[in-house]
Amino acid sequence: MQHARFLALRGHQVTLVTARAKYIGFSEYFLNFTKTNPMVNVEYIDLPNDFHWIYREAPGKRWIRWDYESLHVGRLAYCYFLHQHFDLIAVHNYLDAIAVPFGQKSVLHLHGYPPQSNYMHELCATIPSAFVAVSQLIKDKWLVLAPIKKITVAVNGVDDDLFRPLEVEKQFDVLYLGRLIETKGIKYLIEALAELRSLSPKAAIAGVGPEYAKLRRLVNAKKLNRSLTFLGYVKDENLTNLYNSATFAVLPSFDREGILTTMLEAGACGKPVITTTACSMSEYLKNGYNGLLIKPRDSSVLARAIKKLLTDSTLAEKLGEQARQSIVKDWGWKTRIKKVEEIYAHI
Repeated sequence: MQHARFLALRGHQVTLVTARAKYIGFSEYFLNFTKTNPMVNVEYIDLPNDFHWIYREAPGKRWIRWDYESLHVGRLAYCYFLHQHFDLIAVHNYLDAIAVPFGQKSVLHLHGYPPQSNYMHELCATIPSAFVAVSQLIKDKWLVLAPIKKITVAVNGVDDDLFRPLEVEKQFDVLYLGRLIETKGIKYLIEALAELRSLSPKAAIAGVGPEYAKLRRLVNAKKLNRSLTFLGYVKDENLTNLYNSATFAVLPSFDREGILTTMLEAGACGKPVITTTACSMSEYLKNGYNGLLIKPRDSSVLARAIKKLLTDSTLAEKLGEQARQSIVKDWGWKTRIKKVEEIYAHI
C-alpha cells in the first residue's frame, strides 16, 4: 500500500482493489491507511457467502490458504477488471495474476519465494507483462524457479518521516518485531538470551502468529519469563515509540525473506539491527557499519553479537546513528518510489 500512497503523492491516479465481506474484517493498518490517504481510491469486490470457508483458516500457516483466496477472489476480480480501463494492474501474489484479463498490462511484484517450484508458477509466469522483485536475492531465486526471462529489482523503502529517532523511556535492551513463524528464527533469539542470563538483558517479542504457543513453552523451559515479554499485536501508531524504547533490534530470519521492513523501520528510528546473512538483509545492512550480520540458525553466534551491543553502548549508538543516515540517504520511500514509477512508465 505504500506504493499506492507515494505514487499518488507524485500525482498518479491510484486505485486499490480489495475484497469485502461481512465474515472478514479489515486490518487496523488498512483502516488507518484509507483514512489518512484520501488521494488513493479504494474499490471493493463483494464476496458471496459461500466463500466463507476460505477464511476459516487464519493466514500464515499454509500457503495454500493464500492460493485458495487468490483463485476464487481472482475470478471475481477478473470480471471487475474486464469493465475497467487501468493503464497498469499491479498484483503481489503469483496466483493473483489470473485476475488480469487478456490484453491488459500488468506487473507481478515478487516479495519472497517458495521452497520449490511447481507447475502453477510456470503457468502464472506467462501472464504478467513484467516482473519486479523486492531484492536481488529474490530475483535470482525466481529466475531459477520459473521460466521468467527478465526481472527488475525495485527494493521497498520506509517512511523516514514517520519512523524517526524519538526521546522516549527505554524499556528493552533487545526487541524482535514481526510474525511469529518458524522462518523468522525467533527460537534462536530465545536460546541466545538464555546463554546471556548473567547479563540479565530485558527483551521483548512483538507480533502474533502460529508459533506463539511453541515459543512460549521454550521461554518457560529456559526460565526467561521475568526478562522476556511477549507484547502481542502492536498498533501501527505505537510502532515508532516501540522501536525507540529499545537499544537495538534482533531479526534472525533464515529463509525466504526479502529486505525486512522491520529492519528498515528500526534503522530509520536510529536503532542498529542484528540479523543474518541469509535472505536479502545484506542488501541494506553492512556489517559493522549500520548493524551486525551473523550466520543464520546459530544461537551461540547470535548470543555473542547481542553481548557485543549490550556491553558496548558507544558501538551501539554509533551503529544506530549510521543506520539512520543510511535510511535517509538511500532507503526512504520518497527515493525508492521513483524506481517503481520508472518501471511502471516503461511497461
